[in-house]
Amino acid sequence: MHIARFTRFFLPLLTVLTLCAGLAVPATAEDNRVYFSFGDENRLPACTAASVQSAVAGSVASARRDYYDGRTITGIDDIRETGYQADISPVARRYCHGKASLSDGSFQSVHYLVEEHGGFLGIGWNVEACMAPLDKWHVYGDHCSTMRPR
Repeated sequence: MHIARFTRFFLPLLTVLTLCAGLAVPATAEDNRVYFSFGDENRLPACTAASVQSAVAGSVASARRDYYDGRTITGIDDIRETGYQADISPVARRYCHGKASLSDGSFQSVHYLVEEHGGFLGIGWNVEACMAPLDKWHVYGDHCSTMRPR
């Protein structure tokens, strides 16, 4: 009985405090700051930001093991931004392209999208990544078409 009361009262409070603590932490590096959509400021980290590259590698690593035949991204080179959209939708999107080094020693072209409000509770950003020749189920369209600007 006491545990149920404790959980009912403190769990929501703990969730709110954790969220506020995460927002209150001062950002020391530009790519680690919390991004909000106020005004016309830059709302997303750059394609070359270490946090974005890590998120791309994590996106590929979290896929089903048989989807990429167990391969993971070990590094991304030749990164360039292919588009930025903030006017079509209230959600800003940054489109990027690079050359991924894979764990089996091969190289593959990778397209990725950094999307605003894609984090937990819509705070922060999220990354989706696609490697066209390895996208055997065409999850991101023909030749990763959804990872490219329109």
